[in-house]
Amino acid sequence: MEGKGGSQTYDAVNKAWKSTCKVLFGTEVGELGDFSEWLEEYLEQRRCEKSSVSGQDVYFSVHDYAKDAQFIAFEEIDFGKKFKPLSINEVKDIDSIAQAVGERAQYTGNISLGNSHYVQGSNNVINGNFIYNSEFIRDSKYVGHSIWVTDAEYVFGMGGCRTGSHTMKCMGGQYKRCFECPSSEYLSDCYYCPSAKNCIECMFCFGAENGTHMIGNMKLPKDKYAELKAKLLSEIAQKLKKDKRIFSVFELLEIAKREKREASGIKMPIGKRAPFSMAPIEEAFEKTSSILFGKPLVGMERYGKWLQRHIPMNEYFRSPFTGEEAIVAGYRAYLTRQFNIGGRLLPEIEIREIGKKEIDAQKLVEVEFEPESLCSVLGEIAYSDLNKMFGNLLNISHGAVLVDAQDCFEGSAFTKCKKCAYCFWPDSSEYVFGSQMAWKSSFCINCYNSNKLTRCFEVDASQNCAGAYFLHNCENVQDSMFCFNTKNLRNAIGNAELAQEKYLGVKNALFAQMHAELEKKKELKLDIYNVGAR
Repeated sequence: MEGKGGSQTYDAVNKAWKSTCKVLFGTEVGELGDFSEWLEEYLEQRRCEKSSVSGQDVYFSVHDYAKDAQFIAFEEIDFGKKFKPLSINEVKDIDSIAQAVGERAQYTGNISLGNSHYVQGSNNVINGNFIYNSEFIRDSKYVGHSIWVTDAEYVFGMGGCRTGSHTMKCMGGQYKRCFECPSSEYLSDCYYCPSAKNCIECMFCFGAENGTHMIGNMKLPKDKYAELKAKLLSEIAQKLKKDKRIFSVFELLEIAKREKREASGIKMPIGKRAPFSMAPIEEAFEKTSSILFGKPLVGMERYGKWLQRHIPMNEYFRSPFTGEEAIVAGYRAYLTRQFNIGGRLLPEIEIREIGKKEIDAQKLVEVEFEPESLCSVLGEIAYSDLNKMFGNLLNISHGAVLVDAQDCFEGSAFTKCKKCAYCFWPDSSEYVFGSQMAWKSSFCINCYNSNKLTRCFEVDASQNCAGAYFLHNCENVQDSMFCFNTKNLRNAIGNAELAQEKYLGVKNALFAQMHAELEKKKELKLDIYNVGAR
């Protein structure tokens, strides 16, 4: 058995790729390596640095780490390395500690935590097996060229997915055997169906909901659907075999915009704004900041710029029909720069109206299978969103991609969470602010790419930590500060454990300093991404 990585990983994932292609298209279309560029077209470029230990390539999922820091690969870490406690002068204030631990600080790439095996060219993997050229993967297996995937298997080219199998080029949740279905939820056997919900056996449907056996939003008899589906799948497979890529949903939207193909005969409803109160979110922020700094910070929005320093910001467009606001999730906003699709993005209530408009499905198999020709048929319904609203939603403002969320403000991918603000994907979390992918966490501010944190501040790439400040790549570290690449510590500063009384004395002094700076400047100069700067 070959550890984590190597050609054995590619061979296994390539085999899974071929299996997925047979499931989706009825045939294999080629080797995974030939499709890498196409599969990654929805993904932002990863950061690659050289290890300060070996010179090997080290991959990072975010670009925020200080440019002049030291970098190391996960497999190069000596978790048993001992450090001397910092001197009295080195712990007198936060700047002194930061300077002292700078020599100990190394940012780690190629991270795989938990029960992970056969991980290659990837980073931020927790409980992942056979993961290839991917990042931010949780509880998944056989994943290639993807980002932000959890609880999935046999998925490729994914731009965000919560639960899926045998699926390719999608971003959303609960997929089975789907292809090119962005911003969708609960789909099975669907192809080119953006902004769809609860659909089975659909192709080239836009904004569809609760549909079965539909093409171009038109309901078909089961046998007729099967006939047209077979023809369209044959075209898709042939194009993939020949070109090693195929057009995306976003290319169809772009062409429809360029050719000014607009929906006609639709009277768009005007959505009513749901009531919203900032009070429970402000109360949660004060409670969380009081736990973390000993005293509350009052007026959360005054700290908004600082809280959003490392969080992707939502963008806003206007509906071409009503002028109503169409919000784009911050982590998907780069797609609006990659594809010129402004004017084809709609708010939720309007995209559902598009889903009711039918086109003649037979025409799709009569025109040339090229995006321009297909748009001559599909153009009237070629609208989508880069947002999603699903499940029980209560008291949310300025949020995008919402699933079973309550009391949330300013952020995206609020999923099964409550009392969160200025966040990206605080999955199954509560009382979390200014954080990215802080999952199953509570009472945290400015925490990133981590799992199961409690009462943490400025923690990155860590799991199972509590009462921690300024940690990077740590596991099971409790009541500690300024630790990098370590496990199982308590009352530690700079990776060196201290007597509890001494630790508490330093911690309380830093609490007072941090709170004072935050109250005065509404930000801290130091964060986990720059503390390792040289």
